[in-house]
Amino acid sequence: MRGFPPILISISAMSARLPLILGGFLVVALRLAPFAIAQDVPVPPAEEEQAATEAAEELATLADVDSVVTSLPLLGEVLARTKQNHYDDPAVQQLVEGAIRGLLKTLDPYSQYYTAEAYQELQTDTRGKFGGLGMYIGLKQSRLTIISPIEDTPAYRAGVTSGDIITDIDGESTAGITADEAARKMRGEPGTDVTITIAREGLDEPLTITITRDIITVISVKFRRLEDNIGYVRITGFMEPTAEAVAEAIESLEADGVDGLILDLRSNPGGLLSSAVQVASMFLDEGDLIVYTQGRGKHEEFFVTQKLTDTDLPLTVLVNNGSASASEIVAGALQANGRAILMGNKTFGKASVQKIYPIQEGDRATAVKLTIAHYYTPDDIDIHEVGIEPDVKLAALSALEGRMWRRARASDAMRELLKDEGGDILERLEARRPRDTTSPLTRKYRAFIDALEDDSIILGNELLRYAIALETVDDADDYEHDPQVRSAVQYLRAFEAFRNLRVSPSAEAPTEL
Repeated sequence: MRGFPPILISISAMSARLPLILGGFLVVALRLAPFAIAQDVPVPPAEEEQAATEAAEELATLADVDSVVTSLPLLGEVLARTKQNHYDDPAVQQLVEGAIRGLLKTLDPYSQYYTAEAYQELQTDTRGKFGGLGMYIGLKQSRLTIISPIEDTPAYRAGVTSGDIITDIDGESTAGITADEAARKMRGEPGTDVTITIAREGLDEPLTITITRDIITVISVKFRRLEDNIGYVRITGFMEPTAEAVAEAIESLEADGVDGLILDLRSNPGGLLSSAVQVASMFLDEGDLIVYTQGRGKHEEFFVTQKLTDTDLPLTVLVNNGSASASEIVAGALQANGRAILMGNKTFGKASVQKIYPIQEGDRATAVKLTIAHYYTPDDIDIHEVGIEPDVKLAALSALEGRMWRRARASDAMRELLKDEGGDILERLEARRPRDTTSPLTRKYRAFIDALEDDSIILGNELLRYAIALETVDDADDYEHDPQVRSAVQYLRAFEAFRNLRVSPSAEAPTEL
């Protein structure tokens, strides 16, 4: 019996295998994110259909080539006059590459040209380890946007957040820049600094932050059993080993006898389409539609065909404005198929698919990346630039709360509170008697709050404890005191109580009134 009633959806079958990019997001200082590349292409249709399709495509291609050829004299004239008369005497290669970049920028923020050097970087497999800042970036409404920082990295510790807009890199404006170009600017040797200026919603003035580059190692899956007997699985990115790690996490948690699962996709910028499909398949029934893409006359569907594991535990999925691309595929599939309740905040809204076309220039290989399709959730929703609305909206930190919360974590008062205390400080704080005002720990906690207030840091008790949790040595505190995780736990406990009430009726019949 599944955790929530399924919504029945009729589907047709087709799988995929072309090199596709979901989202177009980059990992800063990753030699182009392996998370962003999915490798799949449509299975060929039946022979007669295939022959007819190829003939139609050939005619369309010839017509397209003819229209392009008739336009080349104009482009050649502009290039020639520019070369002959411009004051700077630009190189022909510079003019050609500039023209290519210009025409692609008129299409969408994700289509772009790769020089030979950039294409070589794109093909380099970093296997999840790289030097840089530790954050995912992309373009949203043509602005360079931080999709999410990676936990325990320089960017994360510097306090950048999902939705921050990078306006300057080392004093140079990012206006008109591509995500690839920005990534190259922020790459560098570990130990060196890069300064970014960001605009953040709710703040009147921009923030200037200097971050020291470091070697970044990405751990895509974390899990643990929470105190309330709820399993918690966090996915930070969809990489090649992610699905297998999620399957192992679920099996371990089910062996522990958990009553429900929380799948945390917050600040997950996406990654491999194949990985997202595998993870969604763990919770859905065979034949369920996961996602489909729609391009110029091409319709491709991805559905459950093989499951690494199968669980019927009640499921909630946490999302926020940093959940994008492949994570939106998983969240949308579980929501549309009635398998999970989405909780949190509206997702990023990245639903375009890119394909890379190699171009051979003599002994040099360049490439062009083009947006070829949008993907749709099983209930036919194109979430591009829109995002997915959660079923249950949870309060997010305001800009003011976020600023105070980060200041509290970095404060001298926090260091003084945790000095000489073990990792169980929060457990001991919660175990105090209600009217305890004299114990050393109570006095220390009161001094901590007073010191924060003296520094104009005012936070509610829940956020204060979450700030403390993230600074303790006990990793369990990070999850147990996360306000949104606690809300998801309460929802699952309520669901479990309701289910038990339905299957365990009272021995006595109700009195008829």
